[in-house]
Amino acid sequence: RHRNTAFISLVSLLKLGLFRNMLRRASSAMSDSWGKDVQANVETAVSVTRRACIPDSEKCERCLRLPEYGPRILFFSGGTAIKGVSECLKHYSHNSIHLITPFDSGGSSAEIRRAFNMLSVGDLRNRLMALADNSALGNPDVAALFSHRLTADDSTLASEEFSSILSGQHVLAEAVSMPMRSILLSHLRWFHRDMPSDFNLCGASIGNLIITGCFLEHDRDIVTAIYLLWTLVRVKGRVRPLTGANLHIRTMYSDGSEEVGQHKLGKSKVGSRGKIVGVDLVDSLESGSTKRQEAQICAIDPVSADLVDTADLIVFPMGSFFGSVAINLIPEGVGKAIVKRDCPKVYIPNTATDPEMYGYSIAECASLIIDLVRQDAGEETPAKDIIQFILVDTKNCEYCVPINEQRILELGIQLIDVNLVNEQQGSTDTTGRKHTRLDPEKVVEVLISLGT
Repeated sequence: RHRNTAFISLVSLLKLGLFRNMLRRASSAMSDSWGKDVQANVETAVSVTRRACIPDSEKCERCLRLPEYGPRILFFSGGTAIKGVSECLKHYSHNSIHLITPFDSGGSSAEIRRAFNMLSVGDLRNRLMALADNSALGNPDVAALFSHRLTADDSTLASEEFSSILSGQHVLAEAVSMPMRSILLSHLRWFHRDMPSDFNLCGASIGNLIITGCFLEHDRDIVTAIYLLWTLVRVKGRVRPLTGANLHIRTMYSDGSEEVGQHKLGKSKVGSRGKIVGVDLVDSLESGSTKRQEAQICAIDPVSADLVDTADLIVFPMGSFFGSVAINLIPEGVGKAIVKRDCPKVYIPNTATDPEMYGYSIAECASLIIDLVRQDAGEETPAKDIIQFILVDTKNCEYCVPINEQRILELGIQLIDVNLVNEQQGSTDTTGRKHTRLDPEKVVEVLISLGT
């Protein structure tokens, strides 16, 4: 036995020696082909300036054919405003990056946050579902279950429906094949096990409850929970919370008043408190005393920062301006990451009414984005390193606030004014007014053209 062991060791050493010689010969051959003075693992960074056709039909067609090689278009956003854009974009690129604000405090997310003291999962679920593969190759039955909401009007009916899903007898649960169904219901049981007795299930999103169950099961790790869903529904893109901080948005108005909670943003009568002059982050929805809460500092998630450094295009998209866009620029490290990445950067302003933009022009909103980034990246940061383009359609679209093109030019930002409405819709809607909704495919075609 000892001879056999020695023989095997000798053979292993001989094989290892042969393998090393093969590696040396292969390395030598590659060195000769590349030039003997080339140093290994040395990269040279260069800046390339190019002209882009907007939209570029050739680039768009190429991405449609090969979306797995599509550009890494990165969005700082939250909410549902770019749901249509996301659903369209997944056909052009499987590499888009979505950094989502986790500070929502309304709807189903609010009840989960109250019960489990965690960040919001609703906007994360919404974006994951928008990017899910709905084809036969994906898991449309899983997506249908995740998108389902319990009845909102009757707590008894909501509890009965939840029990039906939990037992696997609900039609949506039965439609999910095994073992997928078993995995999802296991996470839902984790949620149910820790669910407080006073938890309100009315209007609850099943997807939110499953994500919460996975979060609780895996030591309160939201990234693991998101990865589970990302895998199950074959998400065509990257979705992450911008930060893991469990905080709430505080809004300051020009009349000196304040309110805490994303769900309150824009809900007051427009202009009754003046315009919004600032937002920050605090610990609690309720301060519990008359003393003003201290503003809290949080930082961008390190992996999210690394993703910014890979972007081919950075987008500040349409959506609630302060609650979905500006708030994403508050965490430490976000501004530095944006400025560090040398790629095109574009702001897409809202067309439909956004109460949060009251008192501002689109130029002033762009200027505010620049100011927020400079707070982290440095006051001397050139504006062109933060925003280079603003995407609008002044011919066909009606914007909720003035544009102020002259001020935009003074900021050094180029206005891309192209058709963002489907030609079949014409330049006005049925009432004769300009459109207030952009065509997602038109927007995506511009983004693909800028990012490819």
